[in-house]
Amino acid sequence: EGIGAYVTIKDEQLMIIAPIADSPADRAGIRAGDVILEVDGQSTTGMSLAEAVLLVQGPEGTRVDLLVLHEGETEPELISIIRAVIEVPSVEFEMREEIAYIIISHFSERTTGELLPVMEAIVQQGAEGIVLDLRSNPGGLLDTVVDVAGFFLEEGVVVDVVDNEGNHDVYRVEVGGITTDLPLVVLVDEYSASASELLAGALQDYERATIAGARTFGKGSVNILRRLGDGSGLYITNARWFTPNGRLIEGEGIYPDYELELEGEDAVQWAIDYLRSN
Repeated sequence: EGIGAYVTIKDEQLMIIAPIADSPADRAGIRAGDVILEVDGQSTTGMSLAEAVLLVQGPEGTRVDLLVLHEGETEPELISIIRAVIEVPSVEFEMREEIAYIIISHFSERTTGELLPVMEAIVQQGAEGIVLDLRSNPGGLLDTVVDVAGFFLEEGVVVDVVDNEGNHDVYRVEVGGITTDLPLVVLVDEYSASASELLAGALQDYERATIAGARTFGKGSVNILRRLGDGSGLYITNARWFTPNGRLIEGEGIYPDYELELEGEDAVQWAIDYLRSN
């Protein structure tokens, strides 16, 4: 129960990665890139992500007041939102001009099951290519993103998790999936983070997909919370993610093959035109 938005901590500030479509946050005017300065009058500067999320979440029907600084603006806005139960599918799909257009908004325990019938439908309908939209995807479960990669790759490493002692935990696709040879464009932006960066990076390393959009967020670390004696907590980075070719994601992100100034539907149409012309 909450407002329906994906959030992160960036430069010690609580930032909106993306509101969930038609959620209370979306309807109230919360946008990707917004900085939440205060929650119910309490400053969020220096808070951990867990602390901030606990403040924003609350019982269905209750109100939370957010002091929001929209990206590119100088004066904050006070936005009141009524919390609700948030249920949203992670996968959306439609056919456009013989091209399959798939949006994955996040990677949950349900994503693989939601994506399987979509991929089967793509094959049955004779799609000529796929546009996979990972824009504003904040990430999610590591095992899920490996499963999703398996729909597009025949085999191979998806991510190498390296801890502080240099130990490697390699996640790989063992058996290829349904659409390992259909032309593929992946759309990303500066709010594509974490697991979505893993997927884009792996597909790029294997030259399986053309990546288009903007450089991604650069969230590629595993953090643990250590409780301190005074009741506060300290987040410690104990592992980092690397792409199959050994590229570090943390602080770097994934650079697109084609950098686009286009947004929204214009970027989708660019991807469709690219697939049709290639």
